Amino acid sequence: MSPPPPEAQRVTVLQVSALVDHVAVVERSLLRQLVGDEVAGSKRCSLEELRQILATVGEFQSKAGGSASNVGRALAAGFGTPVQVVGTRGSDEWGSLYSSSMRRAGVSTQRMRVLQEGSTGRSAILTCDAERTMRTYMDPRVTTCAGDLTEDDFTGCAWVFLSSYSLYSEGLLQRAVELAKEAGAKVVLDLASYEIVRSYHKQLQEVLEGGGIHFCICNEDEAQMLVRCSEAAAVAATALAVGASDSGSADDDPTAAAGYPPESTLPAAVLGLLLRHCQGAVVTRGVLGCVAASRDVEGLVAVPAVPGVAVVDTTGAGDHFTAGFMYGLTSGLPLERCCEVACLAGASAVRVVGAELSQSEWQWFHTRLHGDLAGDVVQDSSAAEVAQELLGCYALITRLGRGAVYFGSARLAQSSPYWQRAIRLAERVAILLGSPVWTGGGPGMMRAASEGGLRAGVPVGGIRISREAGTNVLTMEDYLSAGAAFTCKYLPARKVALTDAGARQRPDQRTAYLFLPGGLGTMDELFSILTLLQLGKLGTALPVPLLVVNWDGFYDGLLQLLKEFDQTGALKAAEVRQVMVARTNDEVLEYLASFYDLPAPEPESDEWLEEVGEDGPRTADSASAGPGEPNGRPPELSELEERLEELAGEEIAAAAASAADGRLDRKGPVAAVSAAAASNSGPSSRHRSRRTSGLGTPVVSAHAVSAEDVLHGLGPGSLIGGGVAGRK
Repeated sequence: MSPPPPEAQRVTVLQVSALVDHVAVVERSLLRQLVGDEVAGSKRCSLEELRQILATVGEFQSKAGGSASNVGRALAAGFGTPVQVVGTRGSDEWGSLYSSSMRRAGVSTQRMRVLQEGSTGRSAILTCDAERTMRTYMDPRVTTCAGDLTEDDFTGCAWVFLSSYSLYSEGLLQRAVELAKEAGAKVVLDLASYEIVRSYHKQLQEVLEGGGIHFCICNEDEAQMLVRCSEAAAVAATALAVGASDSGSADDDPTAAAGYPPESTLPAAVLGLLLRHCQGAVVTRGVLGCVAASRDVEGLVAVPAVPGVAVVDTTGAGDHFTAGFMYGLTSGLPLERCCEVACLAGASAVRVVGAELSQSEWQWFHTRLHGDLAGDVVQDSSAAEVAQELLGCYALITRLGRGAVYFGSARLAQSSPYWQRAIRLAERVAILLGSPVWTGGGPGMMRAASEGGLRAGVPVGGIRISREAGTNVLTMEDYLSAGAAFTCKYLPARKVALTDAGARQRPDQRTAYLFLPGGLGTMDELFSILTLLQLGKLGTALPVPLLVVNWDGFYDGLLQLLKEFDQTGALKAAEVRQVMVARTNDEVLEYLASFYDLPAPEPESDEWLEEVGEDGPRTADSASAGPGEPNGRPPELSELEERLEELAGEEIAAAAASAADGRLDRKGPVAAVSAAAASNSGPSSRHRSRRTSGLGTPVVSAHAVSAEDVLHGLGPGSLIGGGVAGRK
């Protein structure tokens, strides 16, 4: 069985070669001893030189580095944005450290290539008087080439961050832009360094002119180099044109030919250039803040730097600025607000050593961004813990993939009549859809569904809560494999994660919500999802199957409650149209196959039905039938059911005719005779007979039906002729 498709990511970042930063704070004298007079800036060095530097400085911090990695980590850890990193690393200890550092921040590393030969890149970052000096070792074997990228690296992402450092690998930047464009993603490009702009101006210009860059980010040095190179190219083009046509004047202004008024300032000049090819651009100006422009905004937007911030280390400041700006873009914020968030994120980074912010530093950021009250909430309540739990849940969902999510009681265990049916249902659904199985990771119906998924051989994940209702243990049975479950302290985090695990993000994903017999917790989750569907807030525009598994009429009371809501006007039946009610496993499978245009599976075998007690030729009722009571039922009740089946056809015809008026008649002959059947059924049992379904409606056919039809009086199983229509 093929693995499920990779999860959609909101942002993808391309780190050409994985890099580990070794950050050390040094005195000026030691810095001179290590690098001589060439302080500040960045230079390449050998592996032996790097080792010698690190052996001399003593203490240093090691974290994942690289411009794209810093941007992705800040987006995930500081803004809660789903991020994946694409690139290449070595199989050595530093490559493992890189991946673990990225995952710890909430970034998916599934698309990272791991090479068995070669070493992961490493950089010694020496900080002295708020100034950084970098010496970097890069193994040329451990890099990403244009041919290494595939469509899968960008499928499903909405945004892509690229650094012009990618130009070091021939054709890589161009290839990445092409694939992102094919995937329908918007690209944010950072010009990286003025050396890159100078050395690769021709290739960079081709990428910009290709129209695949949505937004471009650069600092003043890079902006100046871009303008100079463009002016030089314009002069050369003008001279060539003059020579070829023997026309024009030697006094023509080359900057005018390039489109820049002589009196333009640098930011205005470069922004004018970039807006020819991009939707927008921003120029960072250090202590002066930034200047931005967009085709949607008239004039330039200038935002000052955050005042009163003591600069400790500038490592990663530009990357955090970019992360803040991208957060604004992805959130649809106005251009000026994007700049404000970006400047504040950059200011947060210069307050600490290294390119990674701690939780307290992010708290400082959010305090300044949203006000003191928000900062106090993050610091003094459970908000930060909930946020971290959500990130952990999302990381697990990203790794295993979205799929079929099962809800049900933790108390209905092996002794329950539903245990084997739940296992078999989850197994058959997993085989049909080929998708992962998700549950709350606890006992009872959750374990049964998990065991069904494990039997089918699909990934099985659990979002656990510290203690399930009705249990006296703090941790659940560990029936899931290592790394397949995440335990939450807070119920809201678990509810959000389980909902997200079933929210389809692409048409090729096959997900579903299935509600097995359960109690208050199951009802809480059901009504939560129903409310999201009612408000259109599920988090996806794609429909998701939602099935209430009404074994033995377990949920008849719930359906009656919904009917009362409808009759009193508290609910419109059409609002539960997406909810399907199924009485048997076969009905669940039939509906899912129709929904996803899959071949209909074979019905369950008679042998299994007899063994488990599912609706079939020999049920528990028929097995216990007494003398003179065919199938174990009173003769007068059997006669009533025969009469019901005779009348069903004409009521369905009448219902179909009245449906054209937008309202089904609820007072047909079937409903009347059903009431008589109910009055003659004798003492009520814990679970209703399998020969009746929701709201006492008789069985006419074996199809799952919409809860809307149940509320209109048709009931599960009363739609005949063609079954359910797929809603893909």
